[in-house]
Amino acid sequence: MSAQVLITGTIFRRPERRTSRAGKPFVTATIKAKDGDAAQFWRVTVFSESAQEELLRLSDGDAASAQGSLKAELYRPDGGEARLSLSMVADQVLALRQPPRKRERKAADESNEARGYPTSAETEKRASDSRSHLARCAGDGVDEFGDDIPF
Repeated sequence: MSAQVLITGTIFRRPERRTSRAGKPFVTATIKAKDGDAAQFWRVTVFSESAQEELLRLSDGDAASAQGSLKAELYRPDGGEARLSLSMVADQVLALRQPPRKRERKAADESNEARGYPTSAETEKRASDSRSHLARCAGDGVDEFGDDIPF
């Protein structure tokens, strides 16, 4: 019997790419799921190529959701109190907040310039000019529009 689960939490250990004895690639990670004041730690194993790529884009602290088959085992560390080990083989992984894309600013500026769009430096200069203009207008009490609206 197998049970399907959906867990949501944050990446606790950075995902690692591994290879099985049979030569099949897979990715493992640990997801920390909050349960009130307590936390559950889930070991996640992924064999699907698309889910592997999604999981490898994430790092410690990124929010993620995983769906797959549940595996729960009892173990006794050093003969102590019995504990529950939670793991899953995930079919799907979803980043809940997309991590920032790693792209080179220079390449993006060249692409924008070729299309006739402003570069990031030009955009930042315009924004800076606008901020300084607003600061000047707000600071000297000048109403540049000549209306009676008090803001």
